[in-house]
Amino acid sequence: MNVLKSIFMPAEKALSEEMVRNESARLQLSSARLQRKMEETNFNSEVKKMDESLRVKQENFATSAKPMLDEFNSVSLAQHYYQEVLNTVASQSHLVSQIAEREFGQYGYISKKLVSFSLHFEVLKRRMTAGEPFNRELSRVLHDADSEDLNLVAAPLKQVDTIPSQAAARATAFDLAQAIMESGKAPAQEPVRGWLDLLKFRTSRNPVTLQQREASARRAAEALISYVKQGELHQALRHAEAVYGEMQHLGLANSLLLDNALVAFKEAVLPNIAADMLLRYSRASLNACRYACVEKMLSE
Repeated sequence: MNVLKSIFMPAEKALSEEMVRNESARLQLSSARLQRKMEETNFNSEVKKMDESLRVKQENFATSAKPMLDEFNSVSLAQHYYQEVLNTVASQSHLVSQIAEREFGQYGYISKKLVSFSLHFEVLKRRMTAGEPFNRELSRVLHDADSEDLNLVAAPLKQVDTIPSQAAARATAFDLAQAIMESGKAPAQEPVRGWLDLLKFRTSRNPVTLQQREASARRAAEALISYVKQGELHQALRHAEAVYGEMQHLGLANSLLLDNALVAFKEAVLPNIAADMLLRYSRASLNACRYACVEKMLSE
């Protein structure tokens, strides 16, 4: 129809109408493009909002799930440790059962008294090491051992209830070392003089001697601390008594501070030394009894 119209109408009018139609088509195309772009923008915005909402939900879920995951990990780890401990205890129990069966079945030399002595000795050792009262366990060990020598070794421990800790021994050793250094700084006491000594010219203090005393006291204190740190309490006590005797011989001042520090050090160290001697002697006696039982069984 448009072609027929263009044949029978002037060319200008046909061109004008064609341009109008083209412009209308162009406007429709632009409108369609704009609408499509707006729809695409809206779609992208909705997708972005959904992604952001999804991300927030994922983060919230991860945050809320983290304590449960941590708890689950803790439970899993505890279960793993429990299983490991259970396996270890089971294997040790089986090993102990095998050892007990072998000793009682094959060797059969351990008497009831020897077992009692061994058990009471281990309890005594544990309570002494833990600083707990041990008089009852000590009485049981002495009763099971039935040894005059062991009673003689244990005599000093019957006067105490607990063994001071190593920390207490180190603390008293530090106080004693401080007292030794303070005594080394103090001047020596002047001897009693008669009226003829007043006519003599002398100095009241020799700086060289004082410096030597300070250096000697510092070395003595360092040696004391070194002995205690190495666990050589008997050497530390012997060293402390030697230093105390030397300072008493020099007649140094501040003797009361040194006396109190030495007494506190002895109160902390002597029970430890006595306990160490008792435990060593008891262990040696227990081993000797076991060897004697084995020797007797083999000889029979």
